[in-house]
Amino acid sequence: MCAAAEEIQCRWQPVYGDFYVDSEGQIRCWISRTPGPVRIKRGFGICVRDGVIHLLKFIWLPRQNQLIEMAQIPGCRYESVVQDFFDWTRQPYAHDGKTPGKLFRSMEKIWLAFVMHQKYAKQWDGKSWIRKPYPARHG
Repeated sequence: MCAAAEEIQCRWQPVYGDFYVDSEGQIRCWISRTPGPVRIKRGFGICVRDGVIHLLKFIWLPRQNQLIEMAQIPGCRYESVVQDFFDWTRQPYAHDGKTPGKLFRSMEKIWLAFVMHQKYAKQWDGKSWIRKPYPARHG
């Protein structure tokens, strides 16, 4: 889900403690504060091996607190956004009427779906983020 969330990936400003998937599919945490073999910049790991610079594509896995921060709306109280989230989780998400809590297996995935819904009008179809169809207006 995170790999396909291009809007989220392009916002990644790596900080120590971020989780990401490396080019080998391993989940990693960026914890080194000293210049080491890998530096992260704009979603890429930059490392030098045998005098050759290698770029490795990384996929950011935002933590729940980072997703909650992304969901915030300027001028709105934190509590209002969290209430919007809880109201949204009670609504059917999929065509079969399932709520987000029944579809996604972690709070991070539920918050990611909420951010994609709220900020980018997209919904997860099981494989990719698609633009939500808007209901037809009558009258």
